[in-house]
Amino acid sequence: MDTDLDETVAAEGRIAARSRERQRRAERRERRRRRLLWACAPFVLPAAGAAAALALLDREGGDLEGWSTPSAVLAVVLLFGIPAAITLWLARRRGVVEALGWAAITLLAQIALVFWVGLVALGLGPD
Repeated sequence: MDTDLDETVAAEGRIAARSRERQRRAERRERRRRRLLWACAPFVLPAAGAAAALALLDREGGDLEGWSTPSAVLAVVLLFGIPAAITLWLARRRGVVEALGWAAITLLAQIALVFWVGLVALGLGPD
């Protein structure tokens, strides 16, 4: 009788220990996701997108005049949409409103970098 009780108590202890370990792993995973989102959304992704947009403008002589309208629109949508889409993916578990907010932060930061840093400070763009 005592053996059954001891085995039951030991099994419950193992289950509780596994549950605590799963909880610790889930908390670490959530901290990593949160840090990645906070690093990428306002800093890394807008900087990368702005660098790509400014590189394209610089390569084309400051404007996209030689491009067809659909090609220019597609380039702008891709250059600004991809970083925002990556941010949406990173924030997907935070709810729709918060994910859209993070995407807006990424998009607005990228626009600011393109215009203020690239076009004004560095003098890139049309003459």
